Amino acid sequence: MNSSCDTATSSLAKYDHHFEPPPGIRQQHALMSVAMIGLVILTTWLILHRQRLVDYCYPPEQTIRFSLDINSAPPSELSLLPGIGTTMAERIIETRTKHGPFTNIDEIVRVSGIGDVTLEEIRPFIQPILNHSTEK
Repeated sequence: MNSSCDTATSSLAKYDHHFEPPPGIRQQHALMSVAMIGLVILTTWLILHRQRLVDYCYPPEQTIRFSLDINSAPPSELSLLPGIGTTMAERIIETRTKHGPFTNIDEIVRVSGIGDVTLEEIRPFIQPILNHSTEK
């Protein structure tokens, strides 16, 4: 009569698997050290390269750069200037129609409602004004 132990032993003997014991304590410490060094390197890289990563929920703001000629720009373009809305754009056109073209950017303070602060805000967006005295 065969016992259940004999059957189990004979079925295991068929498969001749070689099982290795788990790594020793030194090997475990070495693996943990390598894993920790890898995490430190990854964390350092992420911190140093954070500026190049893009947050898709809050992408960086894009500023649009343009320049225009205040002596020929229509109200729709003038109203794009910082601090200049549709009403102020109409005033610029009205002043330029009544008093002639602006000979330099500083003359825009002739327009009612435009002061030195607004002038400095719009200055980077204004093209250089050509000399209109030579035109006939």
